[in-house]
Amino acid sequence: MTLRKNSRCLALLAAVFSRSSSPCLSGAMVALGAFFIFGCSNNPHPEPLAKVREDGEPWKVRYSALPEDPRSLDPQVSYDAVSRRVLEPVQECLLEYQPFKTDPYELTPCLLLALPERIERTGGGITYRCALKPGIFFHNDPCFPEGRGREVVAEDVLFAFRRIADPKVECPALSTLQDYIEGFAEMFEAARKADSFDYSQPVSGLQVTGKYTFEIHLKAPYPQLLYWLAMHFTSPVAREAVEYYDGKTHDGAARDMFRFHPVGTGPFQVAEWKRNTRIRLKRNPVYRTTAFPTEGWDADREALLRPLAGKALPFVDEVNMTVFRETIPVFLLFRQGYLDEMAVGKDAFSSLITPSRDLSEKYKERGVALHRDVEPSTFFMALNMEDPLLGTNRKLRQALSCAFDAKSNLDIFFNSVPIVSEQLLPPGIAGYRKEFRNPYGYNLQKAKVLLAEAGYPNGKDANGKVLEITLDTTGGSANERLMAEFYQQQFEQLGIKVKVVENPFARLMDKLDNGGFQIAAGSGWGADYPDPENFYFLYYSKNLPPAGKNHSRYKNSEFDRLFEAMATMENSAVRDGIVLKMNDILAEDVPHILNMHRSSFRLSQPWAPRIQSNPLLEGGLKYVVIEHGLREQLRTQWNKKPVWPVAALLAMVAGSALLALNARRKS
Repeated sequence: MTLRKNSRCLALLAAVFSRSSSPCLSGAMVALGAFFIFGCSNNPHPEPLAKVREDGEPWKVRYSALPEDPRSLDPQVSYDAVSRRVLEPVQECLLEYQPFKTDPYELTPCLLLALPERIERTGGGITYRCALKPGIFFHNDPCFPEGRGREVVAEDVLFAFRRIADPKVECPALSTLQDYIEGFAEMFEAARKADSFDYSQPVSGLQVTGKYTFEIHLKAPYPQLLYWLAMHFTSPVAREAVEYYDGKTHDGAARDMFRFHPVGTGPFQVAEWKRNTRIRLKRNPVYRTTAFPTEGWDADREALLRPLAGKALPFVDEVNMTVFRETIPVFLLFRQGYLDEMAVGKDAFSSLITPSRDLSEKYKERGVALHRDVEPSTFFMALNMEDPLLGTNRKLRQALSCAFDAKSNLDIFFNSVPIVSEQLLPPGIAGYRKEFRNPYGYNLQKAKVLLAEAGYPNGKDANGKVLEITLDTTGGSANERLMAEFYQQQFEQLGIKVKVVENPFARLMDKLDNGGFQIAAGSGWGADYPDPENFYFLYYSKNLPPAGKNHSRYKNSEFDRLFEAMATMENSAVRDGIVLKMNDILAEDVPHILNMHRSSFRLSQPWAPRIQSNPLLEGGLKYVVIEHGLREQLRTQWNKKPVWPVAALLAMVAGSALLALNARRKS
């Protein structure tokens, strides 16, 4: 029963009992009624879309939380984490990541029959030959005749790629793909000048060769294209859906914009989107693209996963995502059993996690499981290599790096959850070396020696002047200020002076783009795809801002030569060797001060066992399992109301009744 319904019931109860001649009796009865009304249920969720499946089995719902509303569910536009999380189960990709293989990551076919066939052409070009699985249908939707989804064909892929090149769509993938796909840059530029895009024009780099087959022609080798085929930007789109959902009124009825009404092929489709409140997805009844994998998991998960092998997906019928902008309600609802999983935030950390970073006994006894997820990301402080002080003095950069205690930073501000980064590449990316240690990691004595060798013994130059540097940080929150003070104290241990400049996030990004900084805290990169090229491009000299992301403005001809050789190579032992050399060059040159690979703790309920934890799957909702009966049983057990208030209220009612009876007799 919802709060609104409860309030109405209580108001009615008050009206009825207010007619009683005894104020005591009236108050007691209202209190008793309130207990029963509000005590009957504190479930915040709406009724499920159904009670049972067509086969008579219980309707299974997955309950989770979102920190904010998605910005867009347009597959050619969606890029932020929240939007991708909602879009992933709705809009399938041509390829996807194997859910259990993350070190290294592995691609597997999704909408495609097999991985694309790579063909080398004369002149250095590359062609990828692709074939769609036949019999895959778009969701049933009013944009199609009679509301019935039609079959996906190669023309739908071509339409999606054309949308990438349309300037008005503003697809984030364009800046990369136009450098490699034949004719893409020219098509974009022509549309930009004409202020319109001709969707009927041929594209030299994209060719439909059959109902289900197509080819992608590249100007030069670019093996990372396969990773782009595992992203929503290249997902097939029905032209009917884009044209139908134009945000205008037709025949007196308003239609959504396409960004709010995706029409995909995935295991789920959007059933309800109540802005800034919740999103509900319902199971696609004709989904048949993929089945549960038959291998890939660790031996210790065999008992849980083997019974699922080869089964049809998805396993649940509905997904309910509720928007919570604060973390405390999430913890409270998880504790009551009304959320199936949650991220462990600062507000609830001490209640859930022990000093040894284990789950507290109270929640272990409940059957709750603790998971540590490591993101393919690296965070660091960027050092401006064009700064006349830092850019010309490698010993100084090395000294500053040795003065920064990343572990203490993570202990104090991140509850020791993330991993100290020893190298630019995060775990799971080809070329990551688990045994590698940053030669300029925290070592205060070494830092002081290096500072003296840099020309600043005890922090002073030859004239006795104290060295001063400027540290730009994000500012605003108390936690950000405390972190900035920590950074300042770390460097000032060397005897130097550090000026901290707090910036709004947008202002700090502007400084990184225009070079107006010496040291910038809070820099970092999360993998678009699991390839070393996607990290080392941050230090390629031809990738300088504002168009590129080389915020350190690092220039090293040997690094550039190795990057150019590595970037377009297939994974091999030779490529791994090049990656190791690039890592060693960066380690010595220190264009950044390494901080962390971000990771987080998550909890799952006993009825919702963790099936997969591949961070590139954005949730993998089609693999989610819910034990409906166990959830109902434990929810009831965890939300039992104590008996004593009922007894106390009944005693109050009885006492009030006796008082009222005695008063009537006396009158």
